Amino acid sequence: MATLQGGLLGPDPGALSPAQQEQLRDFKIQTRIANEKYLRTHKEVDLLISGFFREMFLKRPDNIQEFAAESSGHGKAMK
Repeated sequence: MATLQGGLLGPDPGALSPAQQEQLRDFKIQTRIANEKYLRTHKEVDLLISGFFREMFLKRPDNIQEFAAESSGHGKAMK
């Protein structure tokens, strides 16, 4: 298993049996479908994401995580 940036371990394909891999694959597909349905019924999410990306591309912050925290009100005082 490879060590990734930050000391995290990468995926280990041999850790799951073929049946578990299939079950995980199905779970991921069902989760993606559920997420798509949610996003389609909540158009305001698209507006929030679009607004965030617009501001990010206009301001081009060096630290995107800090910018996102500030934009959501969870970081330093909003400007």
